[in-house]
Amino acid sequence: MDTVEFSRTVPRELVHRSSITEVLVTGTLARDEDTLDVGVQIPRSHAFYRDSAGCGHLYDPMVLVEAARQTLIMLGHELFGMPFGTKFILREIALHEAAPAALAVSVVPTEVVLRCHILRRFRDRTGRVRGARLRYSAMIGDHVAARLECSMSWVPPEQWQTMREEGRIALGLPPHLGIEAPEPPPRIKEALVDRRDAANVVLSSLRVSPDAAGTGTARLVVDTRHPVLFDHYVDHVPGMLTLESFRQLSIATAAATGTLPSAAALLTGISARFTAIGELDLPVICESVLVQGDGTHAVLRSTMRQEGRVIAAGDVRLTRPGTEAGTR
Repeated sequence: MDTVEFSRTVPRELVHRSSITEVLVTGTLARDEDTLDVGVQIPRSHAFYRDSAGCGHLYDPMVLVEAARQTLIMLGHELFGMPFGTKFILREIALHEAAPAALAVSVVPTEVVLRCHILRRFRDRTGRVRGARLRYSAMIGDHVAARLECSMSWVPPEQWQTMREEGRIALGLPPHLGIEAPEPPPRIKEALVDRRDAANVVLSSLRVSPDAAGTGTARLVVDTRHPVLFDHYVDHVPGMLTLESFRQLSIATAAATGTLPSAAALLTGISARFTAIGELDLPVICESVLVQGDGTHAVLRSTMRQEGRVIAAGDVRLTRPGTEAGTR
């Protein structure tokens, strides 16, 4: 058989998900040493990835980012032999050239082939692989729906524990997070970030500069009860929460400054580089600065800070629905 399987999802443990319904990956098929196909099924209904108020006719490209992330976690175990318990650290992730025409919601669940190419294997001093960078083409039928990249590193659990304790102590925190993170602050209105469900809003205390600078700031909402962003226990700000905050703040800023006519905006590109671990029990501040915009597209530069240090930074590209042709 020379096609990837879509008949069932892979075991949830392989992609570090607790809920079976959050597993997107269905199987793998190796092409050569550095190339393989990964099957992904996008659900037509999803509480988080199908919650857009203005772009409901299209799949959310962010679900492809999550699929790419799950894929590299799975390959860390199955291809590179990382034992369960190993900690996977997301270093960089990006979505480019999302093609909305290929992401139209159909009458059946959509099957995606992630064509993966291993760009680099990161090795320690002993020569053992301790991470990897992958490039992906997300194929829906014969169409490239998006291109993606992702890099992770892997550390043994005892090393991770030492890193976490030292990092928290340096911030004046106890070495271990309490049983529960603090109660999240009040969220901004869902309409400001193209959401229908208020529980999916990840921003609080939004401010957008009234001048031409086009800068938006907000506090991150850390809700450890969220069934998708906190599918299982983690003691730090998850990477996908960071990306969602970048997207939502960029939408709110672009709409508030008139760069885009409304908050109904499709994500057609996003990138992030993670430089530090975000703690759940300290405030996190997000900033998005307008780089360019013409009423149809907008590009914003996003930064996440905690205690004055940058913990993640990247770019977001948004497109007004109905103007998707030729998006790059």
